[in-house]
Amino acid sequence: MKHNAYAYCELSYNSLKNHIHHWGDPDWTRPLTRVFYAWCFDAGKISTGLISEKALQNKLNKKKTTHDHYLSPQFIGRMILDNPEKYLSDYETYKKIFELACSTVEVTVEENSILRQYTSNTDNNYKVYVPTDEKYERAGIKLCKRPEGKTYWKYAQPTQEKLEFPADLIVYEKQYLAPMPVDELDTNG
Repeated sequence: MKHNAYAYCELSYNSLKNHIHHWGDPDWTRPLTRVFYAWCFDAGKISTGLISEKALQNKLNKKKTTHDHYLSPQFIGRMILDNPEKYLSDYETYKKIFELACSTVEVTVEENSILRQYTSNTDNNYKVYVPTDEKYERAGIKLCKRPEGKTYWKYAQPTQEKLEFPADLIVYEKQYLAPMPVDELDTNG
C-alpha cells in the first residue's frame, strides 16, 4: 500500500458513513459502491505474495501481468453498505475489510479477463456467476508463493496456500448467485 493508504481508508469510511442515508436509492448505488472501489485503488495494492503459474512464466519471460483484486472491491462496498451496523460503526472493522479489498494476486491479462466474467453489474443489477472462493479454481489458476523476504518472483514455488475469504462475504454473495449465461466465454468451465 502507499505510505498514505490509511488516509484513503479513513476518507472512504467517513464518506460512506456520511452518505449511508442514500443507500437504497438507485441513483446512488453506483456512486456509493464506486467510492469504496476508487479509494481502494488509490490506496495501492497489498500483494498477497501469490502469483499464478502462468503469470510467473510471463514474468520470467518479461511479458505483461496484472494485479487482480481477488475480492472485488466494488462488491465489498455493496456488502459494507448493506451492513452498516457492522462495517460503518467501527473503524477498525472497516479498516480490516478495506485492507483485504486492497489485496492482490498477480495473474496474466487473459486470466484476469476470465475472472471478470464471473460477475456482472449492469444497471444496478449485480450478479455473481461463480462464488468468490471458487473463482480461481474455476478459471484453472494454480498459485505460486514468493518466499518471505524475497522480492523477486523467480523464487516463487507452487503452493497450496489459500486466499483469505471473509465468511461474511461468502454468505452475503449467495443472494446474488445466478447461472452463468451460455453466451459468456468461460474457457475453463
